[in-house]
Amino acid sequence: MSTDVVVQSGKYKFRIIRNIQKYEDQIITHTYKLGGDYNDCVNISYFYNNNIPIKAKIPHLLYEPECAIDSNLERGGGTELMIKTAIQYAFSQVKTITKFEFDDNSHIDCVEKNMTLPPPRHPIKPLNLAYFMIAYHGMTWYEARFNAEMIDNKKYKLYRKKIEFLTDSKEKPSFKEFLSIIGNFLNSTEIIPYLEKLYNKTTTYRDFFDAIPKSKRCDILYFWLTPFMNYYLGSVYSDRDWFIDVTKMNENHNSLSGGYKYKGKEYKYRIFSYKTKHNL
Repeated sequence: MSTDVVVQSGKYKFRIIRNIQKYEDQIITHTYKLGGDYNDCVNISYFYNNNIPIKAKIPHLLYEPECAIDSNLERGGGTELMIKTAIQYAFSQVKTITKFEFDDNSHIDCVEKNMTLPPPRHPIKPLNLAYFMIAYHGMTWYEARFNAEMIDNKKYKLYRKKIEFLTDSKEKPSFKEFLSIIGNFLNSTEIIPYLEKLYNKTTTYRDFFDAIPKSKRCDILYFWLTPFMNYYLGSVYSDRDWFIDVTKMNENHNSLSGGYKYKGKEYKYRIFSYKTKHNL
């Protein structure tokens, strides 16, 4: 059984398709698919035990301008509104489930995608957005916009404590030691003198990241940000098994209007997951 509704959220309209399949009076699948002129941007799947919902997951998130009806969805803030609309609508239908589980596969596109192609458009040069946000803001995009947390609360607390290394001058080693962490991942040795100059004039890792000009951040960080963060956070951070609590996702909201320049143009953060989209 499938139903199709159009909802207004702010200045955008979204189409939400609900699908429920049963077998011998047992619910097998229950999904919500939200989109716009391109109709497959956010999926939410419910899991049941004896027709009682026990878990909700978000297996698929995708940003495209066509995710709204008859208008272009804005990057960053538009993506946030789209996801919140999907979660809030699903919660209005299934009140017993407040937590929505997901994996954080969000990235920044360091090279603009070919917009003449139809969606979904695959990234050409993706930079891990969670690590980028941690480097510059001390939290992931989903933490900032949705108050998201890891399902493993003990691990989450360790991760929150561990990221203090970014602002502690004692945790910033010599440039030679820094190179031992990232050296094999640099795309060119020509960048080493440039990084060394920025590195040696800054006190903390946060200062170092801030010293990198916005216009160069994608190109400079693309090759080594992930191994760098894995080195420091690998034992306490995972992009898997996060959740958004619909009752808390708007509390103490940290509105971050982030972006970056590339080849003289301004770009906002574009959120997408390039896992295979599917309905569970």
